[in-house]
Amino acid sequence: MSEFDQENRKTARVLIQKAKALNNRQYRHLTLNAAQLGVYGWQMAVPVLLGVMLGLFLDKEVPIESVSWTLNFILIGFIIGILNANRWLTKEGIIVKKKKEKGIKK
Repeated sequence: MSEFDQENRKTARVLIQKAKALNNRQYRHLTLNAAQLGVYGWQMAVPVLLGVMLGLFLDKEVPIESVSWTLNFILIGFIIGILNANRWLTKEGIIVKKKKEKGIKK
């Protein structure tokens, strides 16, 4: 077998592998999106649950009639979860922030 035939076989193998990878790409995107959605959900849920636990503890230990610690810490946990998830999405490149171009104003 000549060197030319060997190179053609290697090229054909590489092309077949790339075609198979492109064919499986749709399924990988589906699983990747599901995984990202799961991470996003946990990043929202954990701060809220921590806020609920801390709020219930403070409601028992430091009862103030006009303040519901649980509701306040749920809100704080929700805000922290949104900020944390937004930071993660920006870091992963899922959200691309628009950068203002510095130009000369005329």
